Amino acid sequence: MLKEFAWKAFESTGDITTYMFLKEIEAKTKAANETELARDEVASTHH
Repeated sequence: MLKEFAWKAFESTGDITTYMFLKEIEAKTKAANETELARDEVASTHH
C-alpha cells in the first residue's frame, strides 16, 4: 500500500526524492522477505 502511494506520488510530481523513497521501500521489503525465507529454511532443516 505504501509502495503504491509512493509510486502515484512520483508519477504525479516527478519528484526524485519520492522515487528514492519508493526504491528504499522496495529494498527493505526485499531484505525482509529474504530474511524470512532464510529463517524458514533454517527452521525446516532443524526438524
